[in-house]
Amino acid sequence: MKTGESVVEDTEENRQVCMKYCGSCPSYRRNSLEKFQPDILFCARGTSSAPSQKELNCFCPACELFDKHSLVIGHFCAKR
Repeated sequence: MKTGESVVEDTEENRQVCMKYCGSCPSYRRNSLEKFQPDILFCARGTSSAPSQKELNCFCPACELFDKHSLVIGHFCAKR
């Protein structure tokens, strides 16, 4: 999932950062990922339980958490 030393923690602060990106992400919105668990912070909580997803544009690389934790792939909502 990542190559950095730190792991993304499932905290309220990180969820707030995440919502700036996931909340406006075309893949997140198109697939109504808020209706499935985990509903956000996929880089910390795992992939979505949505039965199928159409990936549009991934906002993961723009996210502050992506850079801060040296994450190396995007689309955490769909794959690891």
